[in-house]
Amino acid sequence: MCRRMLGQVLGRQLPPDLRSLRLLPLVGLLLLLPLLAGCWNRVEIEQGAYVLAVGIDEGKVSPYAITVMIAKPGALADKEGGGDEPPVLITTVEAPSLAGAQVILHGYVGREVFFYHAQALFVHESLAREQGLPFFDELLRFRQIRETAFVVVTREPAAEVLKKLKPELDKNPIQYVEQLTYHHRNTASLPATSQVSAVAALLNVGYAQPLTYYAAAIDQESDAIRGSVSASGRARLVAGELPRRGGTPVDMIGAAAFRGSRMVGVLDGEEIRALLMLQNQFYSAHAAFPDAREPEQFVTVHLSKGRPTRITVERLGDRPAIRAEVILEAEVVAIPSGIDYAWPTSQAELEQAIASQLQETMNKVIARTQEWGADVVGFGRHAIRHFPTVQAWEAYDWPGRYPKAEINTSVRVRLRRYGLTLTPTRASEEGMQR
Repeated sequence: MCRRMLGQVLGRQLPPDLRSLRLLPLVGLLLLLPLLAGCWNRVEIEQGAYVLAVGIDEGKVSPYAITVMIAKPGALADKEGGGDEPPVLITTVEAPSLAGAQVILHGYVGREVFFYHAQALFVHESLAREQGLPFFDELLRFRQIRETAFVVVTREPAAEVLKKLKPELDKNPIQYVEQLTYHHRNTASLPATSQVSAVAALLNVGYAQPLTYYAAAIDQESDAIRGSVSASGRARLVAGELPRRGGTPVDMIGAAAFRGSRMVGVLDGEEIRALLMLQNQFYSAHAAFPDAREPEQFVTVHLSKGRPTRITVERLGDRPAIRAEVILEAEVVAIPSGIDYAWPTSQAELEQAIASQLQETMNKVIARTQEWGADVVGFGRHAIRHFPTVQAWEAYDWPGRYPKAEINTSVRVRLRRYGLTLTPTRASEEGMQR
């Protein structure tokens, strides 16, 4: 009956044997089986050479000197650390591109070289200033490069930084770098992001300019405490000048600022903290400020976001005017002077002192970026909303007007907590009188 009904629908008589029709799905599955084999191009881990990081410097016989850090899986997996074998192989070739470097590496590296696991790209500062980032086109096109790889500008040649990148607490040097990037949430001394995709997204837009991580190598043979002091008496948080001795001989703090694809300047860790506050990407950080009553002493507080930063475009025209309002909360961590700032009048005095110093740093950052002509804060993101069309925005030429913009900042700090005690540690009569 089923054959008769099907024949009536098709308008003709079907053959009595339907076995051939039943075999059609099976034949189709058999034809698809070769396409389902997912291991035809597999490479065993002991057959490949996996690049963890790439360093790019100026070349002598080719445009670029490309240094690669290749993982040694056996040495990296040695958790006991009993072997003396270095966990990575570092070698340099000169080539016009990463793909060209791969060809040269295959001439003497015994395994097939892959860039799929490259997590960081180090670029020499002189190259970033003079030539910019011309290889970024390849980074976005080359299938073996991750868009999540970090971009780091180095004060010294990138090859030197990679060779000195020997962490004492980690076997994997790039895992060490990755862990450093997490500190932007609790120290606010690094940009919120410096990935290939984030940098590339800002290269061709006019409302903001990119930032990248900044690193420097230090001299291992010197035991002297290095570093410089700012006008406020605090040590400057600059890569290569941190006041320290010992440890991994590579600093990564602050950021490199770009105008388009060219690097134009360096911001230190304190300036990056102020910049993150303006960008509404600040989470928390410990910070020391000169005591309001005893400037030779320092009050240490833990800062955190109070409310989202508010950016208001007050005027456009030839000289745009923008206002930025930052509201923070603070907890007292240390008051070496012993002054009791828990009293309402004293509390307001300390809050105002901290806010004034933060506002001074913000104004300094804005002035420097205006001098560079690089809106790394991203004020243009708020200005672009006032233009009805893309053509009107492009005709306004925000990059050309940003250096002349009038940008006013205001900072409010509210002391919420005083740690585990309200009593000053120096509870003498002299301290109580203050």
